[in-house]
Amino acid sequence: MKHHKPLWLKALLTLLVLGLLACVWEFASSQNPYILPVKRALKYEVLGMTTADADRETEGLAKGYRISAYEPGNDFVDGLPSPEDDCKLVYEDGSITRLVNYTDGYQLDLPANAVFDFALSPLYTTGHGDGFDVTISREKADYQSIKDVITFELSTFLPGIFRDSTVRDYVSYYEYRFLLDEGWQKNNGVTTVSWTEGDVLFIEAAADSFPEDTFDGYLYVTRFTPSREYLRTMFRYQREDTATRDRLVELVKNTQVFDPLGTAKYGTDYAPVSRQSGELSPETQALYDSLYDFDAPMQWGVFMQDFYVSGFDNELVKMEQALDYTFPLVLYYRHFPSHEFPTEVMQENYEAGRLVELTLQLTDNNNTDMFAKSSLLEICRGSMDEALRQWARDAKAFGHPFLFRLNNEMNSDWTSYGGVVNLGDPRLFTAVWQRIWHIFNEEGVDNCLWVYNPNDRQAPPSNWNNSLAYYPGNEYVHLIGVTGYNNGTYYTKWAEEWREFDVIYDLIWDEYFPHFGRFPWIITEFASSGVGGDKVAWIDNMFDHIHDYPNIRMAVWFSFADFDDANGGVPARTYWLDETPETLEAFRRGLKAQFAD
Repeated sequence: MKHHKPLWLKALLTLLVLGLLACVWEFASSQNPYILPVKRALKYEVLGMTTADADRETEGLAKGYRISAYEPGNDFVDGLPSPEDDCKLVYEDGSITRLVNYTDGYQLDLPANAVFDFALSPLYTTGHGDGFDVTISREKADYQSIKDVITFELSTFLPGIFRDSTVRDYVSYYEYRFLLDEGWQKNNGVTTVSWTEGDVLFIEAAADSFPEDTFDGYLYVTRFTPSREYLRTMFRYQREDTATRDRLVELVKNTQVFDPLGTAKYGTDYAPVSRQSGELSPETQALYDSLYDFDAPMQWGVFMQDFYVSGFDNELVKMEQALDYTFPLVLYYRHFPSHEFPTEVMQENYEAGRLVELTLQLTDNNNTDMFAKSSLLEICRGSMDEALRQWARDAKAFGHPFLFRLNNEMNSDWTSYGGVVNLGDPRLFTAVWQRIWHIFNEEGVDNCLWVYNPNDRQAPPSNWNNSLAYYPGNEYVHLIGVTGYNNGTYYTKWAEEWREFDVIYDLIWDEYFPHFGRFPWIITEFASSGVGGDKVAWIDNMFDHIHDYPNIRMAVWFSFADFDDANGGVPARTYWLDETPETLEAFRRGLKAQFAD
């Protein structure tokens, strides 16, 4: 006798089959940034597929084109890159130069005879040609709310029903909110026009009063993909050269984006340069040399807001007495052009035996108004050279060593001199750094050590905004500054997490050491909030691990707080070293153990 399956079992099996089909469909169609790497590994590493496509790569090229391959340390066989290759192909046909960048997954046409620099190609590729230069990077819309995730997944699973704008909204805000703001444009002498063509956003910008020998025209091209990834291409040219601009607009429309394949490799060579005799004063040279003694005990410094209230003989002395430790280093901030060189402060600390980490920030409003007039752009225009020279003369007149930290945390959107605030162009930052360096050099300043100091995390977290994009060059840097805070968990809306010291600085070490391992480092400012975890245990962990990073020669605790102005100025990130008697005791205990060894 034939037995029939119960109706409930049939329904369950049907649901299971439909669920399995839905999972397969979701995996096949998903452009989720967490699933994409799995799909790509399956296709290219397991199944051995390739993104190379001879028809696509040669389409439209004139006969007799030339082809060259960039393949450091790899064998590029039969035009088929593998997941281990760092491969880019360059085609030339006398009319255009075509870059096929497998590791970033794009094909880009430029005017003939363009040349490329792949030293930072794990982040971005740069190039230049007759009358223009270009920066190309593959980016990802990283900041996502739960709502963004759901909306995006529905749009990829059922594109005919659901539409997603979260990636475009992300790009408009995090990449271009300053550039597209009329107030910022008016304050900074910049005019822009934007338009879209299908999945491509174009923004054209022109900066007034730039020197004749610098590019003052910009073209930003953002090509969206079905995923949360997008291709950002930024051209610079002379704004009057409309022929070059029109040619770039025409060629960039031919861009094609495909799955990345391969592993890009860095080609950096960052190292301290040999200094000429007499470049630094004898006293400053002795300080510089001492920082290269990686076996010597590291030193501690501190910042306190009380420095600006009652000076250095009040709260600082009380803290030193409680710690049974005299800080050999203090952190002090000045803003340009508002503040003059702080000669009296420098002299007072020198006489007290303290070294000053003098931080100069190009801001007229303590970085409270990012849309205001940018001092960095004004220095690019050459309108502040005399004020800078006076600063340099006063620094020279002081005559004693100090650490000069210029424009820290520039890879952020909370500093007035940051790249995203200033035309999205880190090269303006490096140009200003070099300009100030040369002014100091011309004025005979031989008593400062220059500290290059990005933040440990980019904001926005774009490849073009990586800290390496702002490095001004070996000639212009003495020390590497590192900054990483445990912000605590007050700002849950920003998904802030409690991060232990070793978690923060393991990441910094892994990122910085391959590039800057020959420099001495200084933690220019750091701290732990007391909101969201055990601050005493955090300090203990810090003392347990800080010696795991031998390049760190000094570390400065930022003993103050960030305040939530939207809620009446409530302390949001409580960085005070003496937040409680227990936190101060933990630091005293750590110092005692360090110097007892």
